[in-house]
Amino acid sequence: MMSRALLVVPLCLAACEATSRRFAALDAPPPAPVAVGEARPLAELAKVTELSEAEKAKQEKEMPECGRGSGRDIHGECVPIGLWETPHVQRVQIPGGVFVMGNVPDHFNSSPSRELPAVRWSGNPPRHEALRSFWIDLHEVTRGAYAACVSAGACTAATCPEGQADPIADLQAEVAAALPQTCVSHQQAAAYCRHAGARLPSEAEWEYAARGPDARVYPWGNQIKDDIPQGLYPAGHVRLDSSYFGVRGMGSDALEWVADTYDADAALRPFVGEAFRAADGPLAVARAIFEQSAFCGEDAACKPPAGDPVRHVYKYGSVGQRRAARETRPPKFPGVELEGWDVVAADARLGFRCAADLRAEDKPLQVPASVAPIPIVRSEGSLELFGGVVEAVNQEEARRFCAGLRVPYGSEALTGFRLPTLLEIQQLADVFRGPGPFWAEDGAAVQIDDTTPPAPDAPWRELMVGGETALAARCVRTTQ
Repeated sequence: MMSRALLVVPLCLAACEATSRRFAALDAPPPAPVAVGEARPLAELAKVTELSEAEKAKQEKEMPECGRGSGRDIHGECVPIGLWETPHVQRVQIPGGVFVMGNVPDHFNSSPSRELPAVRWSGNPPRHEALRSFWIDLHEVTRGAYAACVSAGACTAATCPEGQADPIADLQAEVAAALPQTCVSHQQAAAYCRHAGARLPSEAEWEYAARGPDARVYPWGNQIKDDIPQGLYPAGHVRLDSSYFGVRGMGSDALEWVADTYDADAALRPFVGEAFRAADGPLAVARAIFEQSAFCGEDAACKPPAGDPVRHVYKYGSVGQRRAARETRPPKFPGVELEGWDVVAADARLGFRCAADLRAEDKPLQVPASVAPIPIVRSEGSLELFGGVVEAVNQEEARRFCAGLRVPYGSEALTGFRLPTLLEIQQLADVFRGPGPFWAEDGAAVQIDDTTPPAPDAPWRELMVGGETALAARCVRTTQ
């Protein structure tokens, strides 16, 4: 899901849910579990997304009475997940647990970085994350709720960017009030949540609430559903878009701010302890050139703010992916970010929801399901291949990245990683996942095929490039 057209879908509120029964849906039993099915036709990803049938049967035998819509308390008893009614939305208690965070793309095509270095798959590699129980809003903050905050003097008015139409134009007041509040900056979203006695969710909290412990690609499962509308519609009213925990609207409706400051290499940092990018490396140079143009245009005397821009993460339908937007648009902004994203600041498509820590009276819960397994290192003969891919690095940065890897494995950490040789890339062709190009210790390699993604056994060829070229890299280590 690369971008989302702004389509306002004014679902009939009267027919779907009477305004006097605005929380009635939450009083009903949780929806039946959604069949997850196979995630993607990728050998590695299949291991990430779903428990085996034997594991499912074992889990059901051990905990037959506890499933979705429930959690286990400190005594091991199965209890329904909590619901917390606030003035404008009900919050859902998310049980604590371990889940798979992040994603991998269908294929690793790093060719665009040769011309415009950028990190485009910042959710990779998928990895396990652990969270304590917390609360999250059932659906996005609505325009009606935000208007009440403005009236109370705790929020500033939302303003859609120049050139973007206000989504509520020509809508009846009741429908407009039920739409997600968009056109707000990250600061405005955070201010509303503080006023509501809450905060913006962390990226990990948002993603866990969306996908649960079974690593689904979308909140409802692993396949795109044509009957789930893409656009803006009254918050929480498309019940097919319900997550593992019954949270609504996380796979469609508005894009959503989360609390985290964007770090392009955030998913890789748990595995590498040292800085590997150079201050004059290809990514740093590309960012400096982009910011100069975005702030100054062709004015050579103009100086943009020093350093990388402060951006915050926003999330959307493919829940393991991540993008980022700024607080405000630079004066000469070209229309899309360096990475190619077209939502770059407050936007008619960008909204939010709130989260909260457990209160003193709340009972912490644990999710009654095992986390999906994840192959962070893959063994192939005498070689072990790290599951992550580092992007937009020159050859020396790639070497530093591999040398700095420390991959947790039980109570120890795997070390001794390096760039593969060209011959080793060819030997790993079935699992290396191109087309690249990727750095090798003795050059660079690209996979040649007429199909996208390339067939796993498509041949790899040496690519003649200079050592300062921005390519991707994967790391291996020798075990025998």
